[in-house]
Amino acid sequence: MNKQNLNIAIAGLSLNHSEELKIQLRNLIPQNYMLQWVTATDPNIDCLCINESFYKTENIQRIINKNCFPWLKTSTPSSTQIQLENNILFLPVTEQENLFEWINRALISAPHKENVADELLITDETETLDKKFFLNLYDIQHNSKLHLQDDAGTLAVIHPAQNTAWLSTQRTIKSTNQSFHYNLANTTDLTKVSRKEKFILQDWLWNLFWNSPEIIDNLAPEDGHYKIHTWPKPSDQSNQKIIFQLSACFIQGGKISKIAEQLNLSQNTVRHFIATNIAANNIEKINIWDKHYAPPSQEIKQKEQSTIQSFFSKLRRKFGF
Repeated sequence: MNKQNLNIAIAGLSLNHSEELKIQLRNLIPQNYMLQWVTATDPNIDCLCINESFYKTENIQRIINKNCFPWLKTSTPSSTQIQLENNILFLPVTEQENLFEWINRALISAPHKENVADELLITDETETLDKKFFLNLYDIQHNSKLHLQDDAGTLAVIHPAQNTAWLSTQRTIKSTNQSFHYNLANTTDLTKVSRKEKFILQDWLWNLFWNSPEIIDNLAPEDGHYKIHTWPKPSDQSNQKIIFQLSACFIQGGKISKIAEQLNLSQNTVRHFIATNIAANNIEKINIWDKHYAPPSQEIKQKEQSTIQSFFSKLRRKFGF
């Protein structure tokens, strides 16, 4: 590059990692270059350091492909202890040699930004709706707001660190589809939601995913032992009893096929419940020898028969349904 200043954006990192990376870059880039810290949307951006959780999002891919600049994804430490590999920088930076070589090749020695971009640009990728995709919705380390959307427009802006969701003002949201994706929220995104009323993020997402089987049912295994962390608060009135029954079992831990048999439900129904809780980050896999739900004996069943209605009535009152 011919100019003596570099516009560098760092996005999606925690405050500590962001400040540490700025210090490392300042130390490694020649002092005759003035560093300007800009946003990812700055039209004059020269380089982007982006949390790998957000690299594949639509907005970031559009920015990279449009502007053609070098970029680095940041990630957690590699088991191979390599500091920088395949354009992935593993934080914290403990060895500067690889990062220095990348800076020199991509930012300092490259005669034309476009040539560097041709070398570093990867083929267009799309997000896959796998477990990691959903877990990133709850990552509070970057302390950022996320814009959730699908092909019908904005769903919500969420703040994982505060467990808060603000919903779209333009649609009644009950479900989503395979086009569901998210990006780092910007000022324009915030104008598309109402911040007068905030929702508990985990409760709202649980219901969104329960009503969106096409995007989450691939998460559930055919069988296995699982335990949920907390009781869901279902808004689905028609399946509320089934959800409470499954919750009562899996709050203690249980096997998918065994619970399906005991409750006389299809395994697909139980798997959908498990998938919803996986997407909502409300479940863990347990071992076969861990404590599990134990069905009551026949005598206890008879005694409890008369109190079942009361039990579910109390639950409805407790959760406000």
